[in-house]
Amino acid sequence: MLGPKRSLACAVAFSAAALCHAAPGGGALPTEPFPGILGPPAGSYAETQVLLPATLVAGTVPLYRFSGAESWIPFDRPLYLSAFAGEERPYTLELRSANGADQATLAYTIDRRAPEPPAFTSASGDAGSLVRIGVRSNDAVFMSVDGSPFEPFSPDEARTIRSPEDSTRTVRAAAFVVDGLGNASRPSFASWRLFPDGFAPSSAPAEPPRPISISLAEDQAGLAADIVDLVGSARLTVRAPEGAVPCAAVNPIEPLGSVSSYVELSGAPGAASCVVTFPRGYDRDLLVSYGYVKDGVLFVAPQPLRFRPRFPADEGSGAPSVPVSPRVGLDASTAYVEWPANPWTIFVAVGDGDFEQYGRPLRVALGESPRILRYYALGQNGARSSVRSLELPTARPEEPPRLLGIANGGRYGPSVVATPYPGTSLRYELAEGDAEPRPIAEGSPVLGEEGLRFEGKDGEVVAYRLRLLADSPRTVGGVGPGSVERFVRFSVDRKAPPVPVVAQGLGAYSSADSLVAFREQEGTVFVSVSEDGRGPFARFEGPLSLRGSDDGRKRYVVRAYSEDEFGNRSAEMKALDILIDRSSLYADARGRPGASGSPDDPIPYLDDAMDAAMSSGKRFVYVRGTVPLRRTVVVTGKLTVRGGFDAEWNESAKEYASVVVSLDSPSSPFAFVVDQGDLGLSSLAVTMGGEGSGGLLLARSGSVSIEGSRISLSGGVEKTAVKSNSASVRIRSTTIGLAATATGRGIDVGGAGLYMDDTAISCASSIRFFEAVRISDSEAALSGLRIDASPTQAMAALTAVRSTAAVERSVVAIKGGSSSCRVFSASDARLSVSSVYIDAAWKGSVEAFSASNGSALRVAQVTALVDAPKSVFAGSSGSALEIVNSIATFSGPASVFIRSDAPLTSGSVAANCLWGFSSFVEGRTEAVSIGSLNELARPVRDNFVEEPARTFYASVKGLRRLARASSCVDGGLPASWPSPYDLFGSERAGRGSAPDIGAEEL
Repeated sequence: MLGPKRSLACAVAFSAAALCHAAPGGGALPTEPFPGILGPPAGSYAETQVLLPATLVAGTVPLYRFSGAESWIPFDRPLYLSAFAGEERPYTLELRSANGADQATLAYTIDRRAPEPPAFTSASGDAGSLVRIGVRSNDAVFMSVDGSPFEPFSPDEARTIRSPEDSTRTVRAAAFVVDGLGNASRPSFASWRLFPDGFAPSSAPAEPPRPISISLAEDQAGLAADIVDLVGSARLTVRAPEGAVPCAAVNPIEPLGSVSSYVELSGAPGAASCVVTFPRGYDRDLLVSYGYVKDGVLFVAPQPLRFRPRFPADEGSGAPSVPVSPRVGLDASTAYVEWPANPWTIFVAVGDGDFEQYGRPLRVALGESPRILRYYALGQNGARSSVRSLELPTARPEEPPRLLGIANGGRYGPSVVATPYPGTSLRYELAEGDAEPRPIAEGSPVLGEEGLRFEGKDGEVVAYRLRLLADSPRTVGGVGPGSVERFVRFSVDRKAPPVPVVAQGLGAYSSADSLVAFREQEGTVFVSVSEDGRGPFARFEGPLSLRGSDDGRKRYVVRAYSEDEFGNRSAEMKALDILIDRSSLYADARGRPGASGSPDDPIPYLDDAMDAAMSSGKRFVYVRGTVPLRRTVVVTGKLTVRGGFDAEWNESAKEYASVVVSLDSPSSPFAFVVDQGDLGLSSLAVTMGGEGSGGLLLARSGSVSIEGSRISLSGGVEKTAVKSNSASVRIRSTTIGLAATATGRGIDVGGAGLYMDDTAISCASSIRFFEAVRISDSEAALSGLRIDASPTQAMAALTAVRSTAAVERSVVAIKGGSSSCRVFSASDARLSVSSVYIDAAWKGSVEAFSASNGSALRVAQVTALVDAPKSVFAGSSGSALEIVNSIATFSGPASVFIRSDAPLTSGSVAANCLWGFSSFVEGRTEAVSIGSLNELARPVRDNFVEEPARTFYASVKGLRRLARASSCVDGGLPASWPSPYDLFGSERAGRGSAPDIGAEEL
């Protein structure tokens, strides 16, 4: 019996010896899975695992046996748990301590099965213009594309590669997988030929190396195997037919379903041997399938060998004299080297490099000279085979045929010649238009150094499609056809370029010098500019100036054609007849001081521009942007100031020119003074402030016209937008706003005509006294007028004195006030009001209509809504009243419909819808009820009372709309003098028909 110290020394020696005999790379770091035993924990491993006795002291050595065995064996030496290459071998180890107190069962699995090679998601072959490369596998994937290093690749991703524009391209990929234990599969190969859309290659694509298939060996001639028991291991010998590689698999799960369990053996020609190891005490049957590989097929013998281990001993696996040969896959620039599964460990060196253990497929980049690959096999007991070498070929890059004279996508004219690169010869096929050239074959024409000329067709752009291939196709690296085919699309242009088109903005008329320019287009423009249209043509180098004359108009004729780089000439464009007129000046705040006033050199101040125009006899001032007016301008001639221009001085209905009035002299309170002149304002937004009294425009004589403008005045004691004495005034589509002044007036015209259409006048609550329109000794016609006013004290919407005025299709909206409000007032005047809507919410007294001093006031189709403490619909003093077809809805404690110093004439007040009046007639006669009113007025159609809830159905955009259930619908009297249109522009019922009562006609 050994002493304790000697036993410990023996255990250490055993451990060292066992680790030396373990597979290269080792197993897990030793632990103590059972008392007295050192080794890896139970689990699955890809390499041989060693269990070592921790002690050899008598009475402490544990016992073991494999599941199913009867006898217990002392654990006094290393125990090798191994498996044959390609085998998955489970071990169930039962352990017991020397005294029997401790027992355990440990399960180990030595799994040396390589996973199945991965499958590519896209089949090899012709893939069109792109390929998406993906791999299907549940293990870790490593992939190389076109000779790149193997890199991890996610199966959830795909790599997209597109074809070149003008040639084929073969994309090659290699991939292998590694399982969770580190076993690497054999590589899979795939290749895809890409080519541009519209072409199909002439030949079949190169094929990648095919995987080894498996089949039952029906002809067993020359195939045999035997197993010799070596007591503790077994020597397996396989004999195969000549030219075949012997193979074997131990305990394969699917003998005919997978090649991953089979290993290739090497040795003497026709026969090869290897050692199948098993641990001491292991007595399970081993099943050995065998066969051989030939021409890419693994042939397996129908009946496997069966062997049961006998007495265990310590035998290792020796290495063969000749190592197993690798398989090599080649593409143009890369070699993929892989060793089939075998019972030995392979070491490999590239060139003069160091030997390294082979574990996964190897990628070797090919160079300009051959590369040498050296390798040998190492047995488990350290035995080493001889070193063999393999020469890898040089790289042979794939290049498309080279062509001179034309390029893919090129355009040429009037003809072009294509030639091959010097020293080369090409075969080709040709087609025109969208047709595809025929595949290149042996009979295809040869493109030699004399070249090929393409003439095209007159008046057309002829498209050509050319297919090219080297005259002597070659193979690359033994993988398959390596010829790269080229496809060239080009055209010969003998078609005329488009007719020149002048640039935007050049019209038939210009008020200043103009420029002639042309839109960018294919070809060069040649232009002729002359007064008679007979001038010579010259190359167009840039914009041409068409200058006017100080003596009058000047006419130019512009002609042009274009010519492309190939000499093709277009038809001549339609001649332009352009008239230059210098009767205008231009103003823009971005202009410079002292500017000429042309569109390209505008005057920065409006007052300067107007003075310059009048002094130079021009009739128009065109304004753009925001222009200041610093001083009063006196207009003595005919002059129009017009905005509404975009950045290119083109007329634009969306644009306004802004005029900011800031007068520098209080002695001239008006911005514009018309004195025996004719002033027009159009498309302007005028803003004016300042102290004192004054306004925008004062006309002493002549005429004034305002159209499509916006006027805003504020500040001072009194502001009047337009004041005229003996000058006619026309205002259309304009807004006038007043604010922040004591007294504000919109329009004040005397001694001349006033004509307004679609115009709005507003007054802010910062004004105390307001008068929207005042006419005296004049004639006025107002249509589409809107007055919005909220002064703090008093106001008058329209006042006519010694005048004749007609107002129709208008709206007056009033609120605020603390004193009196007269909406329409006539003094010694004739005033007609029809299709008018009045909405007044006033804190003082309101008189909607007032007539005095012998006036004649006629009111028809009016809707008046008044809410005031004291109010009168119509008041008359020494005047005549006619009120028909109107709605008067009043709110307040003291509301009178008519207050007159004369009795009502028969039929003068008829067909009116009334509500809210405390008295219907006051003055010379009295009427407190609707019946007494009708008795006094003796109307053809009675006046009546109706609740507002029945008269109106809703408020739309601030206006109460007539309800169809109201008695006002078709309740009016036919009349000839009111407006034929209602407030919204709808036509009234024709003469002889009953119109609706109020401003709206349903």
